[in-house]
Amino acid sequence: MRPSNLVPVTALLSATAALGSWYVWIATEAPAGPEAVSQQGQGGTLALRETTLTVPQVDYEPAIYYRQGDPYPHLDFARVNNDRVVRKQHVAVILENDYVRLTLLPQMGRVYALYYKPTGHDELWRNDIVTVGGGLNDTGWWIWIGGVEYTLPGDEHGTTWSTPWTWAVLENSQRRKTVRMQVEELGTGLRETIDVSLYPARAYYEARIRIANPTDMTVHYAHWVNPQWTPGGHNELTDNTEFIIPTEKILIAGKWQENMGPSPQPWAGNRYRFIKGWAKMGDLMADGLTEGFYSAYSHDEEEGIVRVFDKEKTPGVDVWSYGYRTTRIPMGSGAPNKGYVEMWGGTSKLYPDETRPLHPGASVEWTEWMYPYHGTKGLTFADRELAVNFRLDPSVRRLVLGVCPSGEWRGVIELWDSAALEQPAGSARPLRSWPARLRPGAPFLRTIDLSQPAYDHVSGIRLRLGSDQAGWRILGPELRSGPRDP
Repeated sequence: MRPSNLVPVTALLSATAALGSWYVWIATEAPAGPEAVSQQGQGGTLALRETTLTVPQVDYEPAIYYRQGDPYPHLDFARVNNDRVVRKQHVAVILENDYVRLTLLPQMGRVYALYYKPTGHDELWRNDIVTVGGGLNDTGWWIWIGGVEYTLPGDEHGTTWSTPWTWAVLENSQRRKTVRMQVEELGTGLRETIDVSLYPARAYYEARIRIANPTDMTVHYAHWVNPQWTPGGHNELTDNTEFIIPTEKILIAGKWQENMGPSPQPWAGNRYRFIKGWAKMGDLMADGLTEGFYSAYSHDEEEGIVRVFDKEKTPGVDVWSYGYRTTRIPMGSGAPNKGYVEMWGGTSKLYPDETRPLHPGASVEWTEWMYPYHGTKGLTFADRELAVNFRLDPSVRRLVLGVCPSGEWRGVIELWDSAALEQPAGSARPLRSWPARLRPGAPFLRTIDLSQPAYDHVSGIRLRLGSDQAGWRILGPELRSGPRDP
């Protein structure tokens, strides 16, 4: 969130203590019924259940008002009772398998929590007491609750976070659990549908997103997904968190150049790759992508989270942070917090002003995935099946090779001389080969000393993963010195 007219929240520490531990959401589960189903599908347990989560929030709802001819809810900040905390009940749907537990607040169109069982950590920031502040959008405000939000029609956070969503369980089978969340954007008439799915033995959740224009007018829009990430399980960024974007250059909007420097900037070796390099609040955008993923990785906890997507349909990446060890995090209780990173992904390249036209009766649709991973020492490539770190430090000729799958993965991990890969099949052998059977709880990690005589005549290093049956991925290394030094 880019704060404007932030409403201070005071005198809430005692209220928080009285309400109990926010980490367990003060949750009361609904009695088990037809909606509470746990099934043993192929590859493990898959469950879906509806429950009630009671989340403490500042008593702001009585301050909501509407203007004549304006469909959006607005907030009279003078009427917000910052000293009164109420218990807000939310309908929640929990999707769970052997590797993750995903909590949805479907009436908000929001992913609220993503718990990663191999590490026992939640990857998404959540406020201890939900609070509100100003926002540069058509509502004039925003809600600090946390999780992942899906926004239309553009501007800062859009407006759909403020609108009630409808929802339904679309599929409750042994192969997939799917919840459909839908909303109409009140000012444009655009309709958004998000089908959130969880599969057996997969650490990712899948989001199939469709934007439709049922009106008789062309609408210019931008859709952005806003994950508020805190990988590592501390509900705040750890000191050595890295922001991983497959881009050559970044752009800095004019209003942020005083804090962040000129635009454009090369991304290789850039200080803003690590939270330690963010001396102040700021925002950056990727100037194009070479691959369809981005990630945040905590080197302190050796754990990250990645979003995987079609870079042609959602080419935008925008990264915003409060800065390193900031004191401005709007925790509702006033408790200290190092903050989170918003790593936005959008249908437009530039945030938040660029839009695309959607003609009458037209629609756009894409699918994306988000999953935690760990034990790789970072990330240089990801798709929906594998998170890979393949990094070469030329100064000491050391190669780091880490692989964490999103599900059960069986294949061969091979290190090749790039010249040998160009020879006819079967005429050359890899430098190293590791038959592997991996799962999210058992990643692969090797550090290889390339100063050994066996590598003296190697012209270039390549990584090959997979099998003849399933196909192969061939990757080159990222050249970088020092995994934690911005």
